[in-house]
Amino acid sequence: MRALLLPLVAAILLGAEAPAPGGSLTLDELLRHMATTRGVVAEFREEKRLALLEAPIETRGTLYFVPPDKLARVTRTPAATRLLLVGDRMRFEDEAGVSEIDLSANPVARQFAQNLIVLWRGDRKALESLYRLDFAADGPRWTLVLSPKDAPLRDFIRSIRIAGDGPAIGEMELIESDGDRTQTIFEKSEVDHAFGPEEERAIFGSESTR
Repeated sequence: MRALLLPLVAAILLGAEAPAPGGSLTLDELLRHMATTRGVVAEFREEKRLALLEAPIETRGTLYFVPPDKLARVTRTPAATRLLLVGDRMRFEDEAGVSEIDLSANPVARQFAQNLIVLWRGDRKALESLYRLDFAADGPRWTLVLSPKDAPLRDFIRSIRIAGDGPAIGEMELIESDGDRTQTIFEKSEVDHAFGPEEERAIFGSESTR
């Protein structure tokens, strides 16, 4: 479950386009822009470092976010997969087949997914009830670190660090509770993408109508 849900954090956070430089960015500005995106399409390169492996596992693909509750993570390498999160339903597709999870029947997974929703809504009050927020900016360059306060989120995640420069998020590092790390580099992104019905259907399939 953790391996399926954690990569979706990146899709949500990428929707937080900051305003153009004109002084140091504030946290409120960042959160406000999280809530106003029409959609996100982002090419990514991800390196996952596991304690048991000497070399990192590299993944490349595309993230899609359609507000308010549709996320897709499509990978090309090392294997073709598609992970969809729509409301309370999660669907994972790979060469072995398709698996679906009803999050409403899994309280822990549902709480994790709802925590992610708080991020893209830009709800500072709700966010601060879940995470300790450490934000710093120097002109257009900024860093936001999220540290979970309570279980079950703290059982999965130690911290999430997001770094950006002006209107672009450049990278995110997620440190899991066991010390494993995932670094995501965003190589090309469109952070205010307006999805048409056909495009959305091509990405989400039957889930696009939910």
